[in-house]
Amino acid sequence: MFNSSFYKKKLKKILLPINRIIERFFNELNRSKSQTIRQTPIRKKIIQLDSRIESFFDRFKNLKKFNQSKKKLYFLNNKTIISIASLFILFLSYFLIPTFYKEDKIKTSLINHISNRYDIKIQFNEKVKYGIFPKPFFYTKNLDIIHNEKVIANSGYVKFYISFNNFFLSENISPKNLVFQETEFNIDSNNINFFLKTLNTSDKENQFIFKKSKLFYKDQNDDLLFLSKINDFRFFYDELNTFQKVKSDFKIFNIPFKLDISKNTINNNKIIKLTSKKIRLDIETSVDYNEEKIRGLFDISSINKRNLFNYIIEDNSLNFLSSDKTFRGEVNFKPFYFSTDLNFNFISQKKIFQSDSLLIDLLDSELLNNPNLNASVNIKIDKIDKFEYLRDFFSKIHLGEGRILMKDFKTEWNNSVLVNSNEIEFLNDMDGKKLIGEINFDFKDIEKFFRYFQIKRNYRDVFERIKLDFVYDLTLDKLTMNNLKIDNKSLNKIDKFLNEFNKSKKNSFNKVTLRNFIKEFFKVYAG
Repeated sequence: MFNSSFYKKKLKKILLPINRIIERFFNELNRSKSQTIRQTPIRKKIIQLDSRIESFFDRFKNLKKFNQSKKKLYFLNNKTIISIASLFILFLSYFLIPTFYKEDKIKTSLINHISNRYDIKIQFNEKVKYGIFPKPFFYTKNLDIIHNEKVIANSGYVKFYISFNNFFLSENISPKNLVFQETEFNIDSNNINFFLKTLNTSDKENQFIFKKSKLFYKDQNDDLLFLSKINDFRFFYDELNTFQKVKSDFKIFNIPFKLDISKNTINNNKIIKLTSKKIRLDIETSVDYNEEKIRGLFDISSINKRNLFNYIIEDNSLNFLSSDKTFRGEVNFKPFYFSTDLNFNFISQKKIFQSDSLLIDLLDSELLNNPNLNASVNIKIDKIDKFEYLRDFFSKIHLGEGRILMKDFKTEWNNSVLVNSNEIEFLNDMDGKKLIGEINFDFKDIEKFFRYFQIKRNYRDVFERIKLDFVYDLTLDKLTMNNLKIDNKSLNKIDKFLNEFNKSKKNSFNKVTLRNFIKEFFKVYAG
């Protein structure tokens, strides 16, 4: 039986040198053109090339078929070899025609074609070279992309795949798919529309692709706001649905995202989908451009919960409102600032503190620690499960200069104790995630508090306020307290009691542990 795999491997091994032979010939040809000394006639060089190719096919003629069962060797027919060689040379000669193009004409043709078809300006900084396999293409390094008379990107390596229908017309090079690799974008609010323009001018037949690239987004002071690592970013035309498309796979602050944009070529409306498995986010929106204001609807799914948001974009700002009117906010783009009000009737404790919660995922991503992110979020929660006696949570979250601050925190326990804090800071370092701050307990009905925790009557010393510093380790679920003051007074016996508690390995949020801690605290305080 004929072993096809052996034949393919043998054929591939023998064919590889042909590319080197031809490449060496044209390198010698170009080198001779640049020399001022007497040149070898072109006719002689072609004869030399022919001799080399003939030598190659002498090897090809001895290509053997292997019979695994009988170990017999068969030789290809000489006439077949000559026919194949002739066709191959003819075929190869046609594909080598672009090698004779003048470099200046190649550059000019590519610049004009890309400008006319994609409305994109490019600038060559190095030589343009030609490659055949796997399909004909021109390539170069260190190429600039220009937008609004400014260099916004530099590509380390670019391929211009060309149509082989018009190789005899050097002045009419028609690049098909464009592949930009290792591109560094330097983008700000003044030229971010480059991507929108590229989408609007996407070619109906060919693709415009960026691979293994980076995007640096900067503010007006040229300070870096964020860095995005782009694995794949491509513009193309969906002929079946008559959509111009964008598909991208990228990361921002180590959070992987997938982006899918579909533009209707008839009414210019867009459908945008943004997903991230890491933070369990799924956003879909439709954009209507038929009005002066850009209007749309966000369909956001997070942790199997769906919310609809209406939004309006105008005057460099975005305003949004949820369909149930519990979430509203505004995003200003120049300069960037985000503010929102979030109102929850009920929220699960798992969604806040547990290791797999959305909040913990966001904190791990360090998205909120971006020094150039400025935001203010007002959060109101009526009730949290497992904290049935705590109600009416309110806090202002401030993000800025890489810090996450919780200000004006307030809640109430069982209509008897007001719990508040002026400022609590979130820290995320090598030791884990921690909440650090000062907290106050103002007793408006301390007798009700005593009854609930069953404090013995001889331990019920009345006071108005407890103030203490705390560190809550979210990673270990461990609470550490110190510097406790009762009505602004410190007590050594209380400090000693807290030190002993801090050294223990008890779960801070265990109800039994909490109840026993409070009983023991009042016992120590009463002496």
